[in-house]
Amino acid sequence: MGETLAAELLGGAQARQQARRLAEQEFRPRRTAVGVGAALLVTAAGGAVSAELLTVLDVLPDGWSPMARSMAVLRGLTWADPWTLGVAGTMAAAGPALLLAALPGRARTLPLAGEDPLMAGAVGRAALRRTLADAAVGVPGVVRARVRLRGRFRKRIVVRAATGYRNRPDISDLVRAAVHARLAEVELMQWRRVDIRLNRLGG
Repeated sequence: MGETLAAELLGGAQARQQARRLAEQEFRPRRTAVGVGAALLVTAAGGAVSAELLTVLDVLPDGWSPMARSMAVLRGLTWADPWTLGVAGTMAAAGPALLLAALPGRARTLPLAGEDPLMAGAVGRAALRRTLADAAVGVPGVVRARVRLRGRFRKRIVVRAATGYRNRPDISDLVRAAVHARLAEVELMQWRRVDIRLNRLGG
């Protein structure tokens, strides 16, 4: 009996882990622009190398040699030439830009928890903000609420709520409980801390 229960628990944990990996891969932000740019650069470099090799093998005339053309242009330039400085500055800035572009971006959707390794679900960031704001406004005394999703590594949900009550010190706790309850219904894959910023209206 104990071995069967342990096997079921282990199998369930493995299924949840596989489902999590699937959701993370499925809803990972796509770096389409960076990929297209890198592909174009690789294609251009490959074409230049191919043309140079074909010229060396006398398959193409000398006028097709990109190296010869480049050397002819470079011989007419100096280090102080504006064109040279511009190209050097562009290349120097391209390195950090490519490194920053390689960093993971902010996903438009947030993966949901699941145990089926063949299915992945997600909720949009805007939809999550709306449903959490509705939960906060559902607390008696709260007249409006705004929700923001913060943090790349330390993920937080910041709820700014406004209330006309000035003699209810437990409003923040009630709003936090309502937001936690709605989060439990949504079942996000990654846990997020909830911060409440309460604004008491009136004099």
